Amino acid sequence: MQFSKDFIQKVLNATDIVELVSEHGVALKQTGINFKGLCPFHSEKTPSFNVNSQRGFFHCFGCKASGDSIKFLMQIDRLSFTETVEELAKRAGIPLEKNSAQTRRQSSEEEGGLRCLREAASFYRENLSGPVGKIAQKYLHQRQVSENMSERFQLGISPDSWDETLKSLKQKNIPQQIIARAGLIKSGEKTGNFYDTFRGRLMFPIKDVRGRCIGFGARAVKPDDKPKYLNSPETSYYHKSRTLYGLFEGLEDIRKKRRLIFVEGYLDVIRLHEHGFTETVAPCGTALTPEHLKIVSRYADTAILLFDGDTAGKNAALRHAHLLLPQSMESYILNLPEGEDPDTFLLIHGKEGFEQLLERKVPALDYLVQQTINKFPDSIQGRMQGLEELLPTLNQIKDPKRQQLTLTTIAERMKIPAEILSRELKRKTNKNLRTEQENVMLHRLPKKTTISQDEQWLLQSLLRNGQLWPRVREHLKPEEFKTPHFHRLYARLLQLPDEAFQAFDPLKLEESDPELFQSVMMLLEEEIPIHDFGLSLKRIKERNLEIEYQQSLLHSQNNEDRAKAGAKRRNEEEKLKSLKQFFQ
Repeated sequence: MQFSKDFIQKVLNATDIVELVSEHGVALKQTGINFKGLCPFHSEKTPSFNVNSQRGFFHCFGCKASGDSIKFLMQIDRLSFTETVEELAKRAGIPLEKNSAQTRRQSSEEEGGLRCLREAASFYRENLSGPVGKIAQKYLHQRQVSENMSERFQLGISPDSWDETLKSLKQKNIPQQIIARAGLIKSGEKTGNFYDTFRGRLMFPIKDVRGRCIGFGARAVKPDDKPKYLNSPETSYYHKSRTLYGLFEGLEDIRKKRRLIFVEGYLDVIRLHEHGFTETVAPCGTALTPEHLKIVSRYADTAILLFDGDTAGKNAALRHAHLLLPQSMESYILNLPEGEDPDTFLLIHGKEGFEQLLERKVPALDYLVQQTINKFPDSIQGRMQGLEELLPTLNQIKDPKRQQLTLTTIAERMKIPAEILSRELKRKTNKNLRTEQENVMLHRLPKKTTISQDEQWLLQSLLRNGQLWPRVREHLKPEEFKTPHFHRLYARLLQLPDEAFQAFDPLKLEESDPELFQSVMMLLEEEIPIHDFGLSLKRIKERNLEIEYQQSLLHSQNNEDRAKAGAKRRNEEEKLKSLKQFFQ
């Protein structure tokens, strides 16, 4: 849904950012007009997270996260912009503004689908305590699932009949097409008649971070029922690659512990939560994806992947180690003893035994290298085969510093000279390099672009203070911007004469250069915090200098090359010392 600027501003004005932040577990202490607390977006012991209630703005001096109430809720709860505005409007009691017929229809269908799933979850839950639920109760008793956990995760049972769920939802005036889109009924190929998708199965409601039921995992409780698990289809509100079972139930503790334990099954999650490991989650009917890891990195700094001790579990652990390596999170792999899964292990060994097991976790990098070495003969040819298997994963690490450290570690473990590993990585990189198309409108930021706050602030300051332009031209080139959008925007602005910025009027660009006009307006419309312009410029240059230095180390052939890179870096650092004062 598209919202007008006036409506968004109305929502922001009605939102007390201090209350919003406090509601999400951040203990704030007032210091003057600001409030200070521990940042929820990274682990810290000394508070560096500041909230300004008058301006409705937050900023962390540690991880540089900043923005308004909308930005905070988007980051803390991983919501889309539309979901965030809707949530804040609902919180403030502001009715959503009317929009196009198509948008209203889509919104209505989504609301109808979520209501349908909520009613279905309630229906399945009620069945569990009645005659229909005896078989599920027996199964839960055998699996030693307590009533407390059954209530916490809202477990239920779907009736073992063709259309009881359909009848129940129709009685609640839910249209048949909404029930079908939610994946709760299907139509027969021959007759076209609708029947229940889930029949006689233990139902696990799957929730998003807001606690809304968005789908189901359904387990067979009768031996002859196949497959063992059925899952809801993907919808506009349920994406399996971005949904984790148990995340909502454990979110408060996950934020406190800054740790996540990944397991493979719904019952494994429930068992670990029961024993106090409430930071446990599981994918929903799919393998773990990079999207999962990006989402949880907002809540946790450490990830532990727990796998069964059989051959399949070990193979899965190796695959996931490749997935974990490019991520910035601290990650570990843990294999259970042969023949055990998390559920059975905890039933036998209890909480203390599981805590001892966690101490045996292995860093994902060490696990990946060791298992790769074990796959091939202990020879030069075998090590080269292992290297060829590791290079694609190593190439996915975009941070030069992390890539260099990882490369050094792999070289040591595999007894391969770092120079050879570096050359092979460069060869693989060049082979896979693809030319990217840059004919994207300047005002349209790529969805997955990581925005540099210093680059954004610097451009905003330049547009507000035309006197800075003549001096900045001499000290800052377009290629020094690492955010592609800002790189292109700055290059276009440099084509304008200095005089154009003394009394800068962006409205003159609306007809002559509409794309540039949109980009400039995006920056000018946003409120920016008071900050040190020279410091932002210095930080950009220091960052680029570090990247250049790490790249030089990565591609150096000998100690002489590394010494030259270090000398060049020291020389450039000396030049930067006077830069900040120059712009003050």
